[in-house]
Amino acid sequence: GVFKEEFVTAGGVSLKEINMKTMESKKCPGLYFCGEIIDVDGVTGGFNFMNCWSTGFMAGTNSALSLESIE
Repeated sequence: GVFKEEFVTAGGVSLKEINMKTMESKKCPGLYFCGEIIDVDGVTGGFNFMNCWSTGFMAGTNSALSLESIE
């Protein structure tokens, strides 16, 4: 917008607590994070969507792969 009031919510799970290659929790193996639950903030206008889509894809893919290894 014109007034620069559109921001992604700040806060959430610290990036230090997440394996950024898989989006898996370092504290609780088998738990994956994505989107606005993680501590990423910035001006909207594509950044928020790209973060959600990218981390969602990574978390979903890696959680599915971890289930395959159980079988």
